[in-house]
Amino acid sequence: MKHYIAIDIGGTNIKYGSVSQNGDVLSRSEISTPASTDGQALLSCLEEIVKELIDDETEGIGIATLGAVDSQKGCVIGMCENLPAIKDLPIAGYLKDRFKLPVSLANDVNTTALGEAGFGAGKGLDTFFCITLGTGIGGAYFCEGKVITGVHGTAGEVGYIWSGKGECYESLASAKRFSDESKLLGSVEGKEMEPALKGDKTYADLLERWSRDVACGIADVIYLLDPGTIIVGGAISGLGTLLTDKISSKLEEVLIPDYKGKTKVIPAKNGNASNMLGAIYPFIK
Repeated sequence: MKHYIAIDIGGTNIKYGSVSQNGDVLSRSEISTPASTDGQALLSCLEEIVKELIDDETEGIGIATLGAVDSQKGCVIGMCENLPAIKDLPIAGYLKDRFKLPVSLANDVNTTALGEAGFGAGKGLDTFFCITLGTGIGGAYFCEGKVITGVHGTAGEVGYIWSGKGECYESLASAKRFSDESKLLGSVEGKEMEPALKGDKTYADLLERWSRDVACGIADVIYLLDPGTIIVGGAISGLGTLLTDKISSKLEEVLIPDYKGKTKVIPAKNGNASNMLGAIYPFIK
């Protein structure tokens, strides 16, 4: 069966596996990201991953990565504080030279959007905005069959938007922010989003404040891009419509009248597999 190697590079872990041309994840593994500040250690790690997975049916290598990506150069060019060693590494060229296969490299939030476009909640949609809520907040604008990356490859980075509260959107509305504040209210593990959404009064005020902050950021995206659909991914997307219905109700409160009722907020469908699926999307779209 023809298949592709998909690799998702994070600051802590690297997820990887094989994906069929139909979007079926055939295998999945995970290892720790090399802690070395030497970029060669990371290149060697990626080389070993490909050696583990490659066979005669392998058609290409798709890589999702943290940071801003220059797709023409095939490398990360910035915004990689969690993995400084990756900056300017010729990842795509290095693997292409060694394995004689096409290599695609893209930012991880952009691949989340592509994974949903090809195999998830965005399938069949011409336009949507994907926002990921996790340790931070990422964004990607999918329009007419592709992610809009901007002149410098950094378009869609909504986490850096400043709010009227003197904090950036990422600081106010990430899943980590909710977790940190829930601990102050007695949560041991900081995993109280689901009980809160199901009515636990201990976290009711926090949920109201946090979901409103999330909605305010989404409102700014709507005013700027009018995407029609917002797909919510990231660490808490597994909460499904329990989460997105709450965000949607808050969104209707904060939008000005002419924008109300015109934008759907829906959960991502592929969870942690979105990046792997999006990484190989350019080969099969």
